[in-house]
Parts: sequence; C-alpha cells; structure tokens
Amino acid sequence: MAKMSMAEEIKFLREEVERLKKEDAQSAPEVTEDDAALDGLVESVHEMEDEIEDKVHELVERMKDDYENMSPVTAVAIFAVGALFGRIFLSK
Repeated sequence: MAKMSMAEEIKFLREEVERLKKEDAQSAPEVTEDDAALDGLVESVHEMEDEIEDKVHELVERMKDDYENMSPVTAVAIFAVGALFGRIFLSK
C-alpha cells in the first residue's frame, strides 16, 4: 500500500468522521428506547418500594395496637412459648 500524503490522509479521516457520525445518529434512537424502558422499570421499582414501605408501616401500627391492647397474661404466655421453642431449637 502506497503512503498517503498529508492531504489525502486528512481527507480520509474526515470521511471516516462523517461515516461514524452517521452511524452514531442511526444508533441513537435505539439508545433512547432502551433508556425509556429502563426509566419505566426504575419508576415501577420506586412505586413498589413506596407500597412496601406503606405496608410495613401499616403492619407495625397494627402490631403496636395489638401489643397495647394485649392482656398481661397473654403476653407472658407468648413469651413462655417463645422461650420454650428457643430452648428446643438450641438444644439440637
């Protein structure tokens, strides 16, 4: 292959830059479609996270209400059953 002169090399590089710009412009819509899909997934994950957080707060509030309304005898019985199961599982 013959050596290119400086002018020919510059011309070749400019043509290569133009070709790459056209290639990039053609592939850009695909990237935006992928970005839109990812944005949708991220949004749905944030919504699910908010829903889960609300459910956890609701559960904690219900547990707190149940605890406040529980009789002392029931609380002691639940503690005793928990201690019994703990000993059984730790002994094995």
